[in-house]
Amino acid sequence: MNGVTSGRYSRFALVFAATAAFLAASVARAAELVEPWANVRALGMGNAFTAVVSGGESLFYNPAGLARSGGFSWTIFDPRIGANGLDAVDVFREFSDSQDLPALFNRLYGSPIWLGGGSKTSLQIGGLAVGAFAGLDAGANLSNPAYPVMELQYAADYGFTAGLGFDLVPGVFKSGVVARRITRVGTAVPIGVSTLATLDAGELAREFKNRGSAYGLDLGFALTVPSPVQPVVSFTWKNIGETTFRREAGNRAPSRIGSEMILGAALEVDAALVTITPSLDYKHANRDDVQLGKKIHLGLEVGLPLIDIRAGLNQGYYTLGAGVNLGLLRVDAATYGVELGEYPGQLEDRRYVVQVAFDIGFDPGSFGLGGSGASSGSGSGGKRGFSGGRRLKQRR
Repeated sequence: MNGVTSGRYSRFALVFAATAAFLAASVARAAELVEPWANVRALGMGNAFTAVVSGGESLFYNPAGLARSGGFSWTIFDPRIGANGLDAVDVFREFSDSQDLPALFNRLYGSPIWLGGGSKTSLQIGGLAVGAFAGLDAGANLSNPAYPVMELQYAADYGFTAGLGFDLVPGVFKSGVVARRITRVGTAVPIGVSTLATLDAGELAREFKNRGSAYGLDLGFALTVPSPVQPVVSFTWKNIGETTFRREAGNRAPSRIGSEMILGAALEVDAALVTITPSLDYKHANRDDVQLGKKIHLGLEVGLPLIDIRAGLNQGYYTLGAGVNLGLLRVDAATYGVELGEYPGQLEDRRYVVQVAFDIGFDPGSFGLGGSGASSGSGSGGKRGFSGGRRLKQRR
């Protein structure tokens, strides 16, 4: 392989590695708090979702949500894709073609690049649910103007999960437990400009072949106060004792996923054809090193026949979202801000995501088909949160 071909191959390998990544829990992108396996409905309402979630999405948010749905539901698949701007793909393409990488890095300084996507399938029968998931996430952030460093993150996750929900006090107190096995491929590396310009393709390929597997365990509780507005308070402990990967290939094991405690609260106000659901999550309650403003998540969802409208606050930045349900097909879209620095207002990364889901289900407590009790999408019929009432508007 001649020098020109080798150089182009090196840049191609870098781009491929950066664009094939998903939901890694690492510190490569400054102080970003990565939220693994977030769904688009939740992101539209500030990712304040642990006291709202039900059914299959409970495998990733709060296991107690498995206890609020009866019957049968199956999310066949729900592909999602996101980026932090329309020019993200163009930038990565220019990355592979540029002959002057230092000049390109200078232009990108202060403009983080992010691409992501994934999908899952989940099946729930009563309080028992199983699922499989996979996804990709890519991030690049050029920092330190005195000596520019490209903070590059690459990760690919896939695995299986199962959970069981318990209705300890019917209609009042619920709990659940979820276990998962994850295989992660990837790494997070800071690369200087001089190193990037002369990077050997083999060296880069070895760095991005890090692979490991791990087992994780989540525990959740939810207390509903019987009343017309169905207030819910919840507690979720995700990745109990941390989820640590065992190295299977590459130079080192992928980054661990830290333990996280979350306090949640929500209301469900049902007014004829409109359902209003405000929510609150206090995330990373067990960490003293996270600034308070990054822990608070606020959300609001207004459910109408066929459509939902959402807004919220995520790590100090606004979120907006909308969803529509066409029976077996659901579509959700959202924009949200992520803090890449130490405190809200330091360095926002504005992201845009869309998700399309296909699901079927039947819940004895609701009417019709289409995600009863388990789906995370929007529109027309079913139950929300942990309440037990019937709905013709929203099927969850």
